[in-house]
Amino acid sequence: MRWSVISPLRIALLDDHALIREALKIRLSLETDFKVTGVYTTSRSLIEGLRTHETDLLILDYQLADGELDGIRLIHSVRRSHPNLRIVIFSSSERAATINICIRAGVNGFVGKSQETDELLRAVRMATLDRIYLAPAIAAELEKLPVPQLTENDHTFDGDRALVEYPELSPKEREVLRCCLEGLSVS
Repeated sequence: MRWSVISPLRIALLDDHALIREALKIRLSLETDFKVTGVYTTSRSLIEGLRTHETDLLILDYQLADGELDGIRLIHSVRRSHPNLRIVIFSSSERAATINICIRAGVNGFVGKSQETDELLRAVRMATLDRIYLAPAIAAELEKLPVPQLTENDHTFDGDRALVEYPELSPKEREVLRCCLEGLSVS
């Protein structure tokens, strides 16, 4: 993917906190090679916005308000509808398990909200180069770097398989996750 001042990278962002949304929009707008094409407060408005606005990269908060799609289901939904869209997670949920499952679900980077803003900018730029980015502090906490799961033809990502077969999940956790991904009740 090539972008420049003349043809800026089109970025959408979703966060349920107004202050974070506005701060990110302002900070990203300071970069001459970035263009913020959408700022969303809900998963529903994001999904609709992605249908109508061309977007190259999505900055996504993993934990949204009650009643919203959870991070994994939202990643899965976006991946299914927009397989070439780059996704960078920007979240306060910085646990190793969350990071692993996000990378396995097909995101291109993960930056914790406790990290410096420059880490997010690095993640955006790395994601556009088709490289996975983890902030150094986050990468240091992981025992090994997660690998996105691809299908047999190594061209398309199979998010359901990657998540349900995540080796650190118990059989019951796998079943709950499978039901959730199929739209069933997890109870």
